[in-house]
Amino acid sequence: MNHLWISLSTYGGVTTRTALDVLWAAGIRQVELAIGVKPTPDTTAVLQYYQQLGIQYRAHHAIVWQEHRSFNLADSFDATYFERLTDWLAAMQITAYSVHAGRIDTNNSDAHVERFFKHLTQLAQLCRDRSIRLGVETMYPTLHDHAQRYFMQNLAEIEQFFTVMPNVDLVIDLAHLHLWHNCSIPEKLQVLQSANTAFGSAEAVRLLELHISDNDGIRDNHTQISEATWWVPHIAHFPIDIPIVLESRMNGQTVEQVHQQVQRIQSIFTPTISAPTSITMGERHD
Repeated sequence: MNHLWISLSTYGGVTTRTALDVLWAAGIRQVELAIGVKPTPDTTAVLQYYQQLGIQYRAHHAIVWQEHRSFNLADSFDATYFERLTDWLAAMQITAYSVHAGRIDTNNSDAHVERFFKHLTQLAQLCRDRSIRLGVETMYPTLHDHAQRYFMQNLAEIEQFFTVMPNVDLVIDLAHLHLWHNCSIPEKLQVLQSANTAFGSAEAVRLLELHISDNDGIRDNHTQISEATWWVPHIAHFPIDIPIVLESRMNGQTVEQVHQQVQRIQSIFTPTISAPTSITMGERHD
């Protein structure tokens, strides 16, 4: 059975405390820390407070914590920053962390890819030393010709990742796959199968989590999931026992609206998904 997690980015534009107040009141107990919320001096204390109440955390990319910065692993690697970050993850008892694949120079892609793998190797060691499972997210093509593009935006690059990094897992973002316009639906579903079988080998499953939302097919705008969302008819192809992270924007919604959206996602996946709640919506915590 899959477990549903809610990305903190779904309720962005407010402080971490405000976002978690709403998610908690909506009955959500599994949260993936991510960007979008406003960092404040008490961010870590707020996260610890809700953790003590029963919320569990995963973490994704340039998360909001006591420090915050954007980064591109294909460009540079600040070892001291990532030591502090992974130390913080371990102290918070967070055992799953994922990052973006990075942006590579279209005119010097081989060198940038080599640099990405070098930096990812360093980050993977930091995570292993702290018993944190690391994953890298599938990305998507850019709209126009740019000096840089995302790495891991097609099957060939994902296979390269699996080969070069045997000890790092994959995160599949199904909304990103919607932007793979040169890839058929069967080929997109093959990404799921590939991660589930490590490209036909007898290795363990290499899939850390699935990210779900929708978009307009042009931009990664994290819209709500509907029956028209490309992957909904193919849920039977999804692997079981893999965490699913909802990333559809719910900024400014009421507690009841958030609760209803989460219930709707659960109904789409039923009976494969388990509830992200442990108590009823609105239970007090004071």
